[in-house]
Amino acid sequence: MDNAQVNLEDRLRKLDEVENKVMLIMQHAGHALEELSKDKPIAKQADAHIHNFRNVVREVESELNSHLNYLSRISAGLPFEGNVYRETVELTLSAERLKIVQRILMDIL
Repeated sequence: MDNAQVNLEDRLRKLDEVENKVMLIMQHAGHALEELSKDKPIAKQADAHIHNFRNVVREVESELNSHLNYLSRISAGLPFEGNVYRETVELTLSAERLKIVQRILMDIL
């Protein structure tokens, strides 16, 4: 496999890990809320769940920022489709005009 394919697979694997961490965030939040909703919540357990929640949120935020920075880097300088639409239409029309000129020249010759 080439380097680009390996890089893509690595990025997709990391996004899968982020998805799993988001589910873990939900679990930590649920456990913290469950502990806090008890008649006599144990502060240490609630704090532990909240601490785990915050840590995983930071990890997810860091990884997503990394992906966004990567996407910003690779897309810098690339034209947006809205910006190239006019050029695409002009190219198509020019190709049609060229075909017409070719037909006229073929008829003359």
